[in-house]
Amino acid sequence: MWRVGLLLGVESVISKSLSSLLTQAGRLGQLSLSSVVGGIVALCVPLLAYLLGTILNCLIDAQLGAAAAAGRPPLSTWLPDIHRYLPATLSPLGQVTLLLAIALGVLAVCALLLYLFYRQIQNAAVTFEVALFDRLRGHAKRLATVRTLSAQQTALTDCLDYHLPRVRSSLSRWWRVFPRHLIQLLACALVALLIQPMLALLTLIATGLVVLIYRFLDRLRRTSLPVVRERAAQQRDSLVSLSLKGPLLESVHDEQEVEQRFLDQLAHYRKNAVRSLTSSAWKTPTVIVVAGLLACLFLFLIAVQIQRSETSFSVAGAFTFSLCFVAAALSAMRLQRSWRDLKTVETAAEELDRFLSLTVEEFDNDELKAISKVTQQAELEHVTVQDSRGRKLLENVSVVFKPGVLIGVVATERLQAHALVELLMGFGRPVSGRMLVDGELVSDLQPQSLAHCAHWVASDGALVTGTVQDNLNGASSNHSGVDFGDVLSVAKLQETVRQLPDGTATLVTPGDDRLTGDAAFRMGVARAVIRDASIVVVEEPEGRYDQKAEQETLDAIRSLVKHSAITVVLPQRLLTLRQCDIVVMLHDHKVADTGTHAELIQRNELYRHLNYLRFNPFRGMPE
Repeated sequence: MWRVGLLLGVESVISKSLSSLLTQAGRLGQLSLSSVVGGIVALCVPLLAYLLGTILNCLIDAQLGAAAAAGRPPLSTWLPDIHRYLPATLSPLGQVTLLLAIALGVLAVCALLLYLFYRQIQNAAVTFEVALFDRLRGHAKRLATVRTLSAQQTALTDCLDYHLPRVRSSLSRWWRVFPRHLIQLLACALVALLIQPMLALLTLIATGLVVLIYRFLDRLRRTSLPVVRERAAQQRDSLVSLSLKGPLLESVHDEQEVEQRFLDQLAHYRKNAVRSLTSSAWKTPTVIVVAGLLACLFLFLIAVQIQRSETSFSVAGAFTFSLCFVAAALSAMRLQRSWRDLKTVETAAEELDRFLSLTVEEFDNDELKAISKVTQQAELEHVTVQDSRGRKLLENVSVVFKPGVLIGVVATERLQAHALVELLMGFGRPVSGRMLVDGELVSDLQPQSLAHCAHWVASDGALVTGTVQDNLNGASSNHSGVDFGDVLSVAKLQETVRQLPDGTATLVTPGDDRLTGDAAFRMGVARAVIRDASIVVVEEPEGRYDQKAEQETLDAIRSLVKHSAITVVLPQRLLTLRQCDIVVMLHDHKVADTGTHAELIQRNELYRHLNYLRFNPFRGMPE
């Protein structure tokens, strides 16, 4: 932890959640090296300012001549005067040329180091993101044994798509600023102090006072602005209402009274709208005035210091002092902005840390029964399932899944349908109620063994880069002696494979445009035929094709129905829904009704409405 605190600043800079994420991400070796490189770049800034001041001294000496230059005050009484150590044989032009060459060399080194610095920071940020991505995926996989996949889908999607990128971007910006700009701020301030201590202290005090006053005024504006905007919005709504209902009100109230009421509201709206829209108008004029006052004070103090005989303060020293002051001010602004940005992602970091902190129940597989096949039925009795935030996905659900029939599951919210079939596949366990498989409580079975009895047919076929035969066998299966011709015929793929250049030896990829229509999905069906699992869950694709293609897809799905297998489909087409032997309808986290499609259409108004919304043939047609 101390290494993380050292790289990020003091530990109070970051929240506990962000610190925990950095610890879980592991070693970020690029940060240690980038801190050193960034520190060198930061030290180059005051060095360049000092070299430029020395070059200005050389130019002044060349203008004044040797006699006058001998009495010129040095750049600083505390810093070595490089000008004095240049070879005396060099002409003024030669001295300036040599110093410019040194400055350009320092600048080139600085640019190269800055490039390496940014690359290291981005590498560290991506390393952090990749490490957290892997941990989130691994944790979600472990959670799937005690919760359904759908129970964590929303939280995991938010973490991967929203929270993690925000935290990574904010950390990347912070690492680019700290500790480089802190070192640059301190180094520039030190050089300014060495050039003119009193002036540096006065400038620091004046700048601090200006910042405090600015923040105080801005805080007052932010406190009163929401109230003013709300009043302006209310008054505008009142003006709209009076404009619309004016003639009606005049028939009830005095016309002059209604008119005066409108004018009063108009005046109040004008006042508050102007205040709201011009709330930040004071910023630019204030900055200009303050900057002018600081510049005048700065020039006045320089003049006083130059006129004092006991103090030496050269023009070149004033120039170098000004450069260091500007660089220090810019560094302070970058630090403040990055610090504020880092604080804005604390909520995102807390969400990531909260998800990774979800406990995963450990199972003693030695005390649990193993199951190799489901032969009878799966039954849910008053089952309740919650997501990772405690919100209900399923509530008091009772349903029986029997083999030998095609069971369709539809829901007003598809996440609930997925939660139900994932329970059936062995992903997760109920929060309350009980689930039985072949009369055995799921809590008494090894979760992995039940999951191995199930097979998922994805809507896209879950293809991988490989041959057709590799995809049919599956990544983890080696089915010898399989008659692929029969399998392709059952899945209605024989014509598609025949058109491929090398048949089943053809290399295909996910999204392969040669697998038109539902061909990719049917590859998943063919894989399920080979696997011969006792629980098969089919996610039908949403695409609409011609009647022949959809009928072939339906026939392929129907081929999975066996007396030895529980077959469940998540239908996306009306043709498939009509062919289901049993339809389970979920609404408001509960089983709303069960029966055939015809029965539900006849007796359930909600089911009719859902069918109209989801399977309306005119949906999506241009008006």
